[in-house]
Amino acid sequence: MKLLVFSSGFPPLDGGIEIFVYNVCRQLAGRGHRVSVLTGSYEGDREFDMGQKIIIHRQGHAPAFSSLFTLFRTLYLSLTERPDMLFLGHFGSTHLFGAVLAKKLLGIPYVILVHGSDVNAYLHGFTWLDGLISSVVLKNANAVIANSKATKKLVEGNDYPLDRIYIVNPGTDIKELSPCENVEAVKERFNLTKKRILLSVSRLVKRKGHANVIKALPKVIDKVPDLLYVISGAGEEEACLKALVREMNLDDYVKFAGRVNEKEKLSYYQGCDAFIMPSFERKNGSMTDYEGFGIVYIEANACGKPVIAGRSGGVKDAVIDGVTGILVSPENLDEISDAVIRLLSDHEYARKLGENGRKRVERELNWNVAGEKVEDILKRTIAGHLIKIAAKKISPIA
Repeated sequence: MKLLVFSSGFPPLDGGIEIFVYNVCRQLAGRGHRVSVLTGSYEGDREFDMGQKIIIHRQGHAPAFSSLFTLFRTLYLSLTERPDMLFLGHFGSTHLFGAVLAKKLLGIPYVILVHGSDVNAYLHGFTWLDGLISSVVLKNANAVIANSKATKKLVEGNDYPLDRIYIVNPGTDIKELSPCENVEAVKERFNLTKKRILLSVSRLVKRKGHANVIKALPKVIDKVPDLLYVISGAGEEEACLKALVREMNLDDYVKFAGRVNEKEKLSYYQGCDAFIMPSFERKNGSMTDYEGFGIVYIEANACGKPVIAGRSGGVKDAVIDGVTGILVSPENLDEISDAVIRLLSDHEYARKLGENGRKRVERELNWNVAGEKVEDILKRTIAGHLIKIAAKKISPIA
């Protein structure tokens, strides 16, 4: 297959959507398909692009990366590269309209990978024009791939045919992310010895639930006095979270690690005793923002760690309650603190959940499995599109 992929975000950006799209592209390229990506230009992208098996077309930020420019660039690449399919790495409106035109004018089918909040934002959260154009983008898609059951249900609710919606959960790299034999050595490297480490890794935004974890800590500290809550990441809520820690006199129990590289992130996963991110659904006008899946949960599981997650959005696809982690009501502080206390006190239970999580990642939540599923969907969608075209060309018998 020859694929042209559009994704406004792409590595070196490290968000969940960027990670998902990149690893699907990497898997498809590794299976012998020609993968060409149209994306934005970001700091460090030249170094990232070197040695990739993927062809990457970078274009600058606004106004160069405006909708009109992207539309023409999509059509130009569709004409010059003649892909068998366009693969849209996320949902959108005007900047994806080039895919609609490529289908209408050039007969190139397209598939959209959707993540949850992107669908809500464009269909219901932004301007009326975004709602109108994004509904056209959705209506004309040959197939939609959802990252979880919750996201699939969201697409269903917008009148898209059920038989063209597929679920492919994100994965993780089971070779790069793995359990560590000597956890104490990892803790020593970060000067965290003799501490019970509770870890969060994510952007610092409200719906990730960091504030509720901090508010739940006093009850935990009564039972686990050697606790240290490590928060890795950066974002708009950082100042508010630090102020909350000071207000609650928890400076000795909370460490802000900031943005970390992949090697440091692995060490934090391996060195922690439990992972937590009690994400919740957040209303913003007519739009609901929520966790579409939560790759960080399975990254922690890949390192053999038990996880605590908020019972919301698509998280139930990532975490099996009582098997690979504990699901809590994300705004119930008692449920959060009780779950943390159990995992940090009942070592055998925590070990079992982490072990189950690792086995599940090896079996079904890795990039090889995700790549195989996406490849199969794309092949079948292209075949179905060609059959429809052939059928239209057959003249009726008089």
